[in-house]
Amino acid sequence: MPIFQRKTDDEKEEARQLKEAEASRKQLEQERDAFMSSPAGLARAAFTDGGQVFQCEIEVQGTKAVVIAMAGAHTRTTKATTDPTAILDSVCQEGWEIVNGSFVFIELGSESRDKFMASGQNIAVTGTVIGYYVFRRCEANKRQVSTMRWEGELPGRH
Repeated sequence: MPIFQRKTDDEKEEARQLKEAEASRKQLEQERDAFMSSPAGLARAAFTDGGQVFQCEIEVQGTKAVVIAMAGAHTRTTKATTDPTAILDSVCQEGWEIVNGSFVFIELGSESRDKFMASGQNIAVTGTVIGYYVFRRCEANKRQVSTMRWEGELPGRH
């Protein structure tokens, strides 16, 4: 194989490696950004910044109005957080202790239909239940978590 051909192959290999490295860096950055925007990531940042209290909100459950012609209307659960306890636990492990939690139903809309062959109406509501949680700083709860994949690999990020 001529020398100039080998150099072209080497350049292609180097370009491929650079492309893979860039894709890997972008993936690590996306993982980091996803974690840092999660309740645990926000709790970690607040703890690192020296915060004494931390508040977060979690969508606990969603409901949707279902209207069936001549049969009525009802509300159906559409979304429930997979495990709110796991989310709250992850915040506590970042150095926080839960102080209070409360829930609010936010109505996003409703539909009503007259009852079929009866007086009155059926009403179905669309909305979501939000859990609001307040934490206080608790050094005893701070767990040493294993190093995240992006730590030490993304320049200028900690």
